[in-house]
Amino acid sequence: MQRLIHIFYLFLFLYNDTLLLEASPLSSQKSSVVSKRQTNIKYVPISLDAWLNNKAFGLNANFDSLGNGFKDNTFEHPSLLIDYGSHSSNNRIPYDNVKITSNNSDSQVMIRLDSSNMSLSALYMLLSASHGPLRVNVKVSYSDGTHDRTDLSLPDWQDVHVNQMDRYQAIQYPLRDQPSTTLGALFSVPIYVNPFKMPKSLELIPQTTDKPETAVHLFSMIAYPTQRDEVTVMSVQRSWESTHTDESIVLVTVHNLGTTWIRHITARLIGHQESFRTSKHGPMVEAIAPGHVRALQVPVKQLSSSDDDYGSLDVHLTYATDESPTGDSLTVITTLPNDTVSLLLSDLTSQKEYKSTLGSVQGHQPPTWLKRSNFGLFIHWGLYAVPSWAPVGKSYAEWYWWNMNHKDDPAYEHHRSVYGEGFEYDHFLTEWKPTQFNPHYWLELIDQSKARYFVFTTKHHDGIAMFNTAVTNRSTMHLLEPPRDFVRELFQVAETKYPHLKRGLYFSLPEWYHPKYKDDSIGWQGPPVNPYSGQQTSYTGSKPIDDFVNELQVPQFQELVHNYKPDILWCDIGGIHNSAVWQADYFNQARKEGHQVAVNDRCGDGSASDFTTIEYQAVMTTPTRFWESTRGMDPYSFGFNRETKPDEYTRSSELVRNLVDVVSQGGNFLLNVGPDASGSVPVPMVERLRAIGEWLDNVGESIFGSIPYWISHERRDLRFTINEKGNIIYVFAFLEVASHQQSSSITVDVPLPITHQNDTGDFKVSLMNHRQTRVDWYIDNQLILNFDLPPKNPLTDTWALVFEIVFN
Repeated sequence: MQRLIHIFYLFLFLYNDTLLLEASPLSSQKSSVVSKRQTNIKYVPISLDAWLNNKAFGLNANFDSLGNGFKDNTFEHPSLLIDYGSHSSNNRIPYDNVKITSNNSDSQVMIRLDSSNMSLSALYMLLSASHGPLRVNVKVSYSDGTHDRTDLSLPDWQDVHVNQMDRYQAIQYPLRDQPSTTLGALFSVPIYVNPFKMPKSLELIPQTTDKPETAVHLFSMIAYPTQRDEVTVMSVQRSWESTHTDESIVLVTVHNLGTTWIRHITARLIGHQESFRTSKHGPMVEAIAPGHVRALQVPVKQLSSSDDDYGSLDVHLTYATDESPTGDSLTVITTLPNDTVSLLLSDLTSQKEYKSTLGSVQGHQPPTWLKRSNFGLFIHWGLYAVPSWAPVGKSYAEWYWWNMNHKDDPAYEHHRSVYGEGFEYDHFLTEWKPTQFNPHYWLELIDQSKARYFVFTTKHHDGIAMFNTAVTNRSTMHLLEPPRDFVRELFQVAETKYPHLKRGLYFSLPEWYHPKYKDDSIGWQGPPVNPYSGQQTSYTGSKPIDDFVNELQVPQFQELVHNYKPDILWCDIGGIHNSAVWQADYFNQARKEGHQVAVNDRCGDGSASDFTTIEYQAVMTTPTRFWESTRGMDPYSFGFNRETKPDEYTRSSELVRNLVDVVSQGGNFLLNVGPDASGSVPVPMVERLRAIGEWLDNVGESIFGSIPYWISHERRDLRFTINEKGNIIYVFAFLEVASHQQSSSITVDVPLPITHQNDTGDFKVSLMNHRQTRVDWYIDNQLILNFDLPPKNPLTDTWALVFEIVFN
């Protein structure tokens, strides 16, 4: 049963909004810039006293129902620009947050917002999630009977990557009775409110999960009344991203609290102690709609880091409004609190050279180019492509050697019946004839798919290197006749003929059966044995060593770093390692040569990790930091599987949907290609890559030039992104239609920045797949689009349509 409460506004701060400081003289174009200093924006703290039911801070805290809590007595937050207040539990109210369990409808919260009879432009919440991650819907209802919904994806409160998160601002606190490095987090989160309507109530609805103890926790809520022409900086924080070897990115989050669009928004950071400076000027965002929020990416260059006395720091936010005279703009100056400055600049302090320690390499950040690439191709090819067998949709074909060694796996009987008990895995080397390997064809196919980067397997778990290595003779340079350095052949063509493609290399840290490999944590160890006789078998080409990690693993990484200079080193498995050695080498070489590189999160515990990797898995909650989703076209295999029939490969339309799902949540989609043993790419894979490329030919801006839409990335079968300039929203619709159907209709129930709902000039709608198709629209609380289906559909049975909504 829902609880209902009227919220009384305890404090309403009505200070003068701004203080005029200076006006610059008119230029020859009769434009002017007026500067004013931001003081206190009107805001309304909302009391949650009647709802408090959980204690997270101080003694006797039991935040997660396991007896854990924060060490501090209250959630003080001096580094934030939003004043959430603080709440110390006392004898009258022994709690400090509202806990709402995801699987308990009785705990849902509805809060009345209409007691003051005023419109709002924003709500901000201080939230956390226990036993997360967790998706939460925040529903704001209005007096006219309509409602809007903001969809949140909250990390778990102890997620180790919240300091690398961009979508929310995280505030971390030490935990009680835990090491000082063990931290929990609260998140400052914006909620959309239509500034042209009168809010009536708010509901906080966590989505049902498979863990009954999962809960969202609300600590504080702030409302911002609609204020004409008011724009404010809500947060300033470091982005976990690097644009250049000596630059960092600062996120300046701007909220338009007014009733008109603001345009040509630029932010600069000016430090009085000359500790660093903004390294690029010019419009960073073209437009922000009323009631909407946007994070501006401000590149900064550090000038010094010699002491901790950073001095004061100002944010200069310059913009124009729809009502500004042509050429005129306004600059709002916000002075940051000392705690914000100290935290920000200490985070931005960069090391000139990486050391071979875990603590040093952990400071590496993903490059901008990777976070903007969105779509890449994986290539799994090696000796495993010769047997190329696995039950379709049940196991990886590239794991053939591992699978045939386990009696309970179908590959065990398959190998015995097809090849015989005496046929060892390495015997497939005599059958490997890569006569169709053609790097020109491979790279042209990658280019046709419109992928921005590729990753090629240099060594899989069988230990056979696909490159020229001096560390071992277990490589294609020593085991094939004639010798082949497939990595060199592919990279040479890529560098000369396809320089716009970024080049990545996959490398498996462990080897299943290397005679000197033993890792109990993953259950892998050598030497190899015949699964039928139990006798030790050969590990062809392997040189005698004593230390697998430091005599083979690390030296091979360094060979890849220095001899092939990849843009990405894509690690797999992890396990025992000394990755700080080669990672420091890799990062320092890149810095010296002036280019950006990246590593994923599988290089070993504690090592550098630029992004999260998700493999063959649906994403139910958006990962905390930058991420990459990878899968094959095969139902469940990266390596080529001869058992997979052409019609069993994943449909092009489903692959496009995977791409959109990932990009709309801020990730990259790495789609795998598995050539057969000859090096030929199977026809179904070629067809799908070309179909994806044809689709992207028409709608590419919605993928490559977009970011997640902050209010929601999905509703039912619709997905949403917004362009980086801020004035175009893309709506992706996946429609199953009958062959005779000629027209269709969709309802867009995500809040759009439509300020004049009856003005046909307010925005334009077009179908990117087929610009000639007429799209009619009308508004009945939500945007309704009516359209004829385009005459050509490259994705067979499903229409993957993209509507472009351009706001004027």
